[in-house]
Amino acid sequence: MRFRVQRSEDEPRSAVEFVKRFNRRSKEKARLAWNGGYILNAELVGKLGLPESYIGSPLGLLVTKGRVVCPPLFNKPALLVDTDDSLSIRRVNVRDGLRVAGAGETVDFKTDGYNVEAPGAEPCYYDLLFEGDQLPGDGRTLVRLAGERVMQVIHTARGQEAPVLPVGLCLSFAKGTLPTGWTEGLELDIELANLTGVTEAVEAGPMLVAGGSPCIDMDLEGWTTRNSIATQAARLDYLDMRGPKIAVGLDGKGELSVLTVNGRIRESVGATHPDMAEILCARGVVTAMGFDPGGSSTLVVDGEPINISPYNRDYEQNVYALPPQPRAVANVVIGY
Repeated sequence: MRFRVQRSEDEPRSAVEFVKRFNRRSKEKARLAWNGGYILNAELVGKLGLPESYIGSPLGLLVTKGRVVCPPLFNKPALLVDTDDSLSIRRVNVRDGLRVAGAGETVDFKTDGYNVEAPGAEPCYYDLLFEGDQLPGDGRTLVRLAGERVMQVIHTARGQEAPVLPVGLCLSFAKGTLPTGWTEGLELDIELANLTGVTEAVEAGPMLVAGGSPCIDMDLEGWTTRNSIATQAARLDYLDMRGPKIAVGLDGKGELSVLTVNGRIRESVGATHPDMAEILCARGVVTAMGFDPGGSSTLVVDGEPINISPYNRDYEQNVYALPPQPRAVANVVIGY
């Protein structure tokens, strides 16, 4: 089976709708699909006081057809598809540097320019593991990204700082060195030093299993940071919170298992992340990760959802009797 990451370029849609579109456009038949990573939905954008243009922006690594739609923002796990269609699961980040191109100019961001508190003359960059709540300005030009898109260009004055927004990378340039044409709305081409050869990828998390044993570490992956909590990607009771869950794992031969557990319904209160790790380990999985849980959890086999969603978009009309309905999501993983 081959795997592709599909994303919506207009509005979120259910995993079933993604499958129908894939079958129609590719002339292949999707055998398997599940919901992908975390995004900035309308509720979060409103909570953060951001413009509507941020709605749908990914909150982690997303690669489709070899293009980096969004770089990693923390240190969370991703499902990676290599050029030979082999699968792997590992934590991803931007600490090893990146190359960014746009409007005919290319800039290399080196490891010594990662999350620096006192920038020098060279370009530097910040992910959402940066511990401060203000980015160093002092006359520099800051370029805020959401995914691969330039959302804001800030020309700071001497002594001025800029608040961190928990939405994407921020690139920083010494005064007068911002590449010409790097303006709001520009989509940049991003190459990641530690992700060469990856054609498809989606970051979510947490990492559940490594080396055949449970390995959940919310601190290591950045879930407990202020920036992650601000986007509701983490809660104080996150590990103990029961609900719908979905996860994937790979055994020693690289074969894939997908696990989903119903929740928030009469028949099932759901599972915790440690529950998911234990179930997968019992099945011989060597590495595993979770995907966006809750009402977004959707597993589709041969075009039909096989888990029971606790969600219906019209729930306010009748909170007691509406049928389950897969929630619309921004990206999915499809196997065919």
